[in-house]
Amino acid sequence: MFRRKTKSGNEEKPLMKNIQQTEGEQASGYSSQQSGVPDLIARNVEVRLLNTLRKILSDQSTPEDFDSAVEVSKTWRKLHNSYSQDWLCKYLQEIDQFVERRFPTLPAEGPRGSQVEQIQDFLKSAQSMIRNDVSRLTPVLKDAGLLVHLIDSYSRHLFTNLDLLLNRDLSVQEIFCLLLWGKDVFFSPDSQHFFRVDDPLLLTGWIERAKRKLLPKLQNKISTILQNILCYDEKQGHNEDSMDEETFIRVYLDVTQCLNAVIQSSKKFSHTLMCTTQMLCLKELHHFVQGFFAPRLNSPATNNSDGLSNIILMLEELEDHALSIVQKMMKHLAQTFLRRYFKGEDEQIQMLTEAIQKQFASLPQTDVGKEIQEIFVNVTYDCVSHMYLDCLVKSKFRQLEKRWGNVGERMREDALSLHNTLIEMSGSDDQKNHLLQRMSEVLLCSDVDALKITCCHLFRDFPQDSEQYVPDLLCWKRVLSKRQVREVLDVSRDLGLNPKPSCFPCQPLKGLCCFM
Repeated sequence: MFRRKTKSGNEEKPLMKNIQQTEGEQASGYSSQQSGVPDLIARNVEVRLLNTLRKILSDQSTPEDFDSAVEVSKTWRKLHNSYSQDWLCKYLQEIDQFVERRFPTLPAEGPRGSQVEQIQDFLKSAQSMIRNDVSRLTPVLKDAGLLVHLIDSYSRHLFTNLDLLLNRDLSVQEIFCLLLWGKDVFFSPDSQHFFRVDDPLLLTGWIERAKRKLLPKLQNKISTILQNILCYDEKQGHNEDSMDEETFIRVYLDVTQCLNAVIQSSKKFSHTLMCTTQMLCLKELHHFVQGFFAPRLNSPATNNSDGLSNIILMLEELEDHALSIVQKMMKHLAQTFLRRYFKGEDEQIQMLTEAIQKQFASLPQTDVGKEIQEIFVNVTYDCVSHMYLDCLVKSKFRQLEKRWGNVGERMREDALSLHNTLIEMSGSDDQKNHLLQRMSEVLLCSDVDALKITCCHLFRDFPQDSEQYVPDLLCWKRVLSKRQVREVLDVSRDLGLNPKPSCFPCQPLKGLCCFM
């Protein structure tokens, strides 16, 4: 079989050499006339593949071993499309044992809330190990048709360990840690090759178990925090009649931060979980409002509503009341300072900005705290700007000119100082907070035609404020005649208040109830 003649035609040599078997078995006793040589070759390759697999899965494997293993697996692929059941079991067993040896050990269980770092370290270690092993073994196992089993074996071990972690007494933060890691790993396109889950119920089932464990703990956490806020203020003797304005704002901030923090954490995982968390927050907020703010927030609108609408109305009234307190505080602060300032009592505008900064120093530097601070800053700018303009036009222009020199320039400097301070505090530059700077342009300009353009832009950008202050500023400076003032106002109102609809888009101030 498979013999060829020599040039003389008298001798024949085997086309295929006999192959020695590993593990002490010899194939040299087979003659060229015997059948089954291809089976012998296949079996030899399967034996070599098993030994090669054991070698590359050991801790002593070298790059040269992998090069050799790749050649062996390619040889096997040329000869076979499938393994016999016995050999397949041996290969899969080697891979399973390798995965079991390699998988990191779970961290020891500790008190609730103390395991976040340990859990994160374990998950990072497992993720890194799986990525590295799959990348390293892919060239060999893919050709041998065994790569899928390696990934599946890692997947089974991974979910076994995730279940063991989930069975522990975990805090809300620790459960969120597991969920967010699972989202990043199993739903990331970059991870699909390494963390493929063939059985979708394996993943969805684990997520559902995690959610079922999370939600009661989450509701209890929200309830506990709100109850602590309520108890603290009761211990301080605060009630409907005795609570001062600063305390009210502090309670409002505490409640808002509590609710927003858990909602934002849920949003990181999924929109569905966020919506569920919102309902928990609303339920607990309802209890809180009834126990603390109900007498204060007892309007017909809230009494005639129910469910979600009722709670939202309560929260909106709570927000409105907090903003009104800030407005009242800032108006009083600005009025006290600016009256002295315009009387020439040696006050500097920096003293006002420092006082404003001091009022906001206690606001928390969290995401929700910064968002609330931005809105409070906008309210403050509005109060200070209007108070500045009120005090300005009630003063004598000639007296200010004698004391300050160029009144328009001084006003612009004051406006810039206030504006820069508020930008530093809020981290944003709201266009509405340019009112004082823009109004100073009226005092800096004396030409009638130039004033028409300036005032036209003011009526366009600040229609209500311009109607309130531009006429007074034009008259207060006493540069224009009554006819010229009327002419400037007529043109400015006509062109500024009737722009094309698409020219000046509205940008309404967003409310504090962002999480609703």
